[in-house]
This record gives sequence, structure tokens and C-alpha cells, in this order.
Amino acid sequence: MTRMHWHVVTLALALPAVACGQGLAGRVQGAPDGPVSFTFSARSGTCGNGKTYFRVDDGSWHGSWSDGMPGDPCTPGPVRVVLQRAGKEIVKVETYVGPVAADSIRTLGAVPAREAAAYLMQLASKLDGRPAREAMLPAVLADSAAVTPALMSLAKDADRSREVRRSAISWLYRRRGEPGGVGASAIDRQLDQIVRDRNETESVRQSALGTVGRGDAAEGVAALITYAGSDDAWLARKAFGMLANGGDPRARAFIRSQVMRGDLAEEQRVEAIHGLGSEYGTGADIALLRDLYPKLNSDRERDAVISTVSNAGGRANVDWLLDLAKAPTETVQRRRRVLSQLGRVDDPRVKEALKAMVER
Repeated sequence: MTRMHWHVVTLALALPAVACGQGLAGRVQGAPDGPVSFTFSARSGTCGNGKTYFRVDDGSWHGSWSDGMPGDPCTPGPVRVVLQRAGKEIVKVETYVGPVAADSIRTLGAVPAREAAAYLMQLASKLDGRPAREAMLPAVLADSAAVTPALMSLAKDADRSREVRRSAISWLYRRRGEPGGVGASAIDRQLDQIVRDRNETESVRQSALGTVGRGDAAEGVAALITYAGSDDAWLARKAFGMLANGGDPRARAFIRSQVMRGDLAEEQRVEAIHGLGSEYGTGADIALLRDLYPKLNSDRERDAVISTVSNAGGRANVDWLLDLAKAPTETVQRRRRVLSQLGRVDDPRVKEALKAMVER
């Protein structure tokens, strides 16, 4: 073989190695214009039908199905990512899990999961708007990939859009126990810092607060109770409202104890009153509000009790409202409000009582 032929053969053999060592970002950039896809292994517990829906390992579902339940079996991995591109600009990131369907989209084939996650989180840090949020989803599905360091950077980055940061906050908490990540304690501290930062936008603070409050029941309730006692009026009100409308027994016990306090702020007492009458309310909760009514001095608080008792329904509550409507100690305006509430009650006794009042 001549020297020239030997160099040609050597170069030909080297080209595939160069392409393989190019890295996923380079391979995507080097692909012809238009959509491109790749696959990688998914975390244990992640499955889908490869077309319209998939389930994440934490039990959440993504996608859609027409009959309300998945029609196809939920098949474990792999994750398939389709990058929709206008030329070479990424405009949409689509995620599928399960059997890989054949289509005409150019594919880069299977890539290492950790490399895929790193590339996708890099996209999330560079892209704007929806594509940035979409890139996080497949990244957190990658097998054996530590994504919390990148998610924490996005969550803290005040220069990123609110929606990107809110998505990062949500996934950060959900992946707080990942091996090799930043650790649950560091994540908890970061979210607490965001919640308490009065210079942060309220929507980002609200997202962090909601994420903490929806976490592990014991930890979430304990954190919300702490925030409810904050000297930050906004934070205290939001935390109090979450506790008031929650169903955790510890949260409801806290709200019952607070609603009776003489020094409780009006805004918080109104939240507590409505919360005690929420879907988790009991007959004892409503009875507590009826007993509380004479001790209230605020019109807003009294109106909140009237509305809550009326919505609860039941004979004892209707009788209480009828007595209130007749009470000469109540203002005319409040008695009219009670009558208005009673007018919505489908009870023959109420109709007769209202008729008699009108006649008098």
C-alpha cells in the first residue's frame, strides 16, 4: 500500500471517532437544519407509551389521553427528546418516554444519560421562555444524572424569567434526595432564602412557599407555621392562608387556636374563618365560628362568619342565621346581608320565616 493510500485509510478510520467524540451539543449543532432527536436511559419508575403520555418516577403524569386513562401500557424508558428547530435555532423541546416510534425526524441515536442531562440543563440555562422550561423536563428524567446543582443555579438566577425560575424551584424540591446532588439541606436553605427575601418578586416567593408547603407533610406544616409568625406581613398572610385551606390535622389545629386570639390581624382572621369552613371543615369548626361571632368587632370578620356559616348549611346553622336576621342588636345592613344569604338556602322553613319577616 502506498504512503498516500495509507493516509487516506487512516483519515477515513479516524472520522467516526472524531464525530463520536464531538459531544452532544456539537452533534446537534452539526446536524442539518430542522428537527433532530436523541434517546437516553430513564430513571427507574419512569414509563410511558412513547407517544402521548408518560409517568415520572415521583408518580406525576404528563401528556394527555382522550378517555381519561392511559389506553396503552406504560412501558419503561427510554426517554426520547425531539428538538424542534427553525434552521438551527431550538424553538421547542418535546419529551417522550417508552417505545420509540419510527418517524422521519433525523436521530442522533442513543446517548449517555448523564451527557444528555448536562446538555439539556445547558439549554435551560441559555434558552428563553417555554423552550427553557421544556428542556428541564427530560433532564430530570435522565438515569443516574445529578441535576440539582444546575436547577439551583436557575432557581437563584434573578436575571431569568419568573416562569423558568418557578419551574426550576419545583423540580429542585422534587429532586432534593437525588444521589450526588447538592443535598436536601442545601435545597431547603435555598428555598427558605427565596421565601424570606423581600427583594424577590412575589410570584417567585409564592412558588417557593407553595413548594415548601406541599412537601413532606410534617416538614411543610412546620415551615408554614413558622412563616405565619413572620414580621413580614406578606409572608405571614400567605402562609396563614395555606394553613387555613389545608387539610392536615396539625394545620387545622393551629388555625383553630389562632382564630380565637384577640390580637390576630384582621386579614389573617378572615383567612382563618374561611379556612375553617373549607372542604376540610367540620361541624365543630362551624360551631366554633358561631361562638366566636359575638366577640368580633370587625365588619369584615363578621361578614366572613356569616358567609361561612351559610355555606356550611345544616339545621343548626340555618337556625343561627334566622336568629341573627331577627336580632335588633344587629345593624340593618348586616341583617340584610343575612337575609340575602338565607335567600339562597333551599329550605321550606327558611322560606316561611322570610315571608313572615317581610309581612312584619
